[in-house]
Amino acid sequence: MDPALLNKVLVNSGYFLQLLALLTKDILWLRAILIVAQSVVCVYAYRIGVMPIFFWNIAFVTINCFRLAGILNERRPIKLPPDEEDTYRRTFSAMTRREFLYLWEMGHAQEHDNAQLIREGEKQKDLVLLLDGHVAVQREGKHLARLGRGTFVAEMSFVSGEPASADVIADGMVRARAWSQEKLLALEQLNPSLLIKLQNILARDLSSKVKAANQAKQTGQSSLE
Repeated sequence: MDPALLNKVLVNSGYFLQLLALLTKDILWLRAILIVAQSVVCVYAYRIGVMPIFFWNIAFVTINCFRLAGILNERRPIKLPPDEEDTYRRTFSAMTRREFLYLWEMGHAQEHDNAQLIREGEKQKDLVLLLDGHVAVQREGKHLARLGRGTFVAEMSFVSGEPASADVIADGMVRARAWSQEKLLALEQLNPSLLIKLQNILARDLSSKVKAANQAKQTGQSSLE
């Protein structure tokens, strides 16, 4: 091919690919196309002997390669340990696995052996998720509910900011995951979309508890009739 024609093909191909990259919505493809486009411009600049253009595009290609590697790393599948995978599927499936892992690592493990987790009337500092075992929910000595794996404790306090409305007591050994409410509320600035997803999960948890309580009340009433 005629050298002049080849140069025209290279420079036009390079700029066309850059235009195509800017029209691409997916950031991964944008970076990938830019790498190809800037590499083509590098070849063109080298052929015509314009070294500033050559070296600048080498720098652009290098930066985009690092960025592309970071995106690929972020998008790689995340494999969770079996226990965490079950918790994710049971409670946090509205989140991505990466979001769940980020949230999980914000929390800390707890164990309670026939101990009181929450005392009625006290303002709660933590949001607690039950992982193993059961707890009894009581108010003024009256049994209200028995909660097990996959349910939250103190979520109403987290949502409303009010003190706990009931006592929660471990029935034997209980394993749980707890999150500082202060840290979770900081997500409003750090990761607002994750906080919204968490609030939706808590709303569903509360709704299921209310529904179960209503059904239990109706069952109790019908048995008395």
